[in-house]
Amino acid sequence: MATITRKIELYIDKSNLTDDEYKAQWQYIRQIDNTLFLAANRISSHCLLNDELEIRLKLQMPEYCEIEKSLRNSKKNKLSKEEISELKLRRKELDAVVKRQKEEFLKTSQNSTYQLVAYEFTNIPTEILTNLNNDIVGKYGKARLDIIKGIKSPSTYKKGIPIPFSVNKKSPFVFIDGDLEWFKGKTKETTGKILRFKLHFGKDKSNNRAIVERLVESAKLGKKKGEAYIVNNSSIQLVEKENTTKIFLLLSLDIPTTKRALDSNLVMGIDLGINYPIYYATNGNAYIKGHIGDRDSFLNERMVFQRRFRELQRLQCTQGGRGRLKKLAPLEKLREKERNWVRTKNHIFSREIIKCALKIGAGTIHLEKLKNIGKDKDGNIEDSKKYILRNWSYHELQEMIEYKAAMEGITVKYVNPAYTSQTCSCCGNRGERISQSVFKCLCPECSEYGKEVNADYNAARNIAKSEIFVKK
Repeated sequence: MATITRKIELYIDKSNLTDDEYKAQWQYIRQIDNTLFLAANRISSHCLLNDELEIRLKLQMPEYCEIEKSLRNSKKNKLSKEEISELKLRRKELDAVVKRQKEEFLKTSQNSTYQLVAYEFTNIPTEILTNLNNDIVGKYGKARLDIIKGIKSPSTYKKGIPIPFSVNKKSPFVFIDGDLEWFKGKTKETTGKILRFKLHFGKDKSNNRAIVERLVESAKLGKKKGEAYIVNNSSIQLVEKENTTKIFLLLSLDIPTTKRALDSNLVMGIDLGINYPIYYATNGNAYIKGHIGDRDSFLNERMVFQRRFRELQRLQCTQGGRGRLKKLAPLEKLREKERNWVRTKNHIFSREIIKCALKIGAGTIHLEKLKNIGKDKDGNIEDSKKYILRNWSYHELQEMIEYKAAMEGITVKYVNPAYTSQTCSCCGNRGERISQSVFKCLCPECSEYGKEVNADYNAARNIAKSEIFVKK
């Protein structure tokens, strides 16, 4: 199964509503949108409070502090394995005591965050609050260790975050496509309001109507998971654009993968770089290689945007005051257009790499875990690469490769990027990357010794051969 998200515009169904009722519907959904981010921040802060409370309770237990100190100095004090095991066992027992104390203080175990926002934000339907709480708590849980260590700070949320809901009988939303009603909520909330939306597909370049029809058909036939389109928890988002408010359904669903005769042992390595957005090679045949996109065409497009930016900045230059936002609106519109261009490019590049993988029958794709792309040894972005890396989303490109590969039954794995560009893909020994585009092997026993090869190809082949897998 592959999980995808589709964005579909919505209109409030006013076929059976008076003007006052229609305005009340808009006021209701705006009220949710205006307070949902406050609830999200309250949940995020309360998650941190729960952890801080646990730490404070441990600090107030002298025995726990002594155990922690003994374990930290176990090598210095030459503790035996049996002694270390006893200390860890006692620490585990004290952890359980601390957990009970925390639960007693909070008067609940798992639902303290939900109960907090349910008490404060009574205008938000409980179904939405439940999903919001699950999303925020889950996101916090993934970053919890880094937050406790001080590496990260808890997430903060701004107005306009998606409004999550479950696809069940308690859903506060009804979606209409022609005469068809789906996700129909049969149980009204305490507010007594269920919002009805009409789907608007527009030009439908993403074929969203066909996806919705397959989704409804799968539900009617009762097909099993893996054979049908199955909708997941989705969300609604309000977007302010050009003095108007638009509503969008962010539809998340699982779709069955296409069964193809692919070789899982044939790996395609993807190097995401500066000279070429994508360069690919395999762990087998050295002649299977190629690149998608190039630096020159990318720079030419970027120069067009930069010239337009400079021209608009010259014409719309303002020191502030009344009308500033209106004067800067063309600049914001151009930034959005540039972002859409980058997203379109990423869609094209990811689609082409999946086509290449299917053509050669590769059942696995290796990607690097990108962290410091374009940075020097001190962690600073090199001046020659700042222009290319600005606003270019390699993470977005990797996500697109992931979900498109899943739709075709191709497995995507992430590998450690260390030394992939300084290692010879033929012999596995260290070489020299002479420039951004040239690599030379320095091992006399290698058949490629002294030869200058394409550095991106060499890195892509190393990525394909790598077996040092890491989490995304």
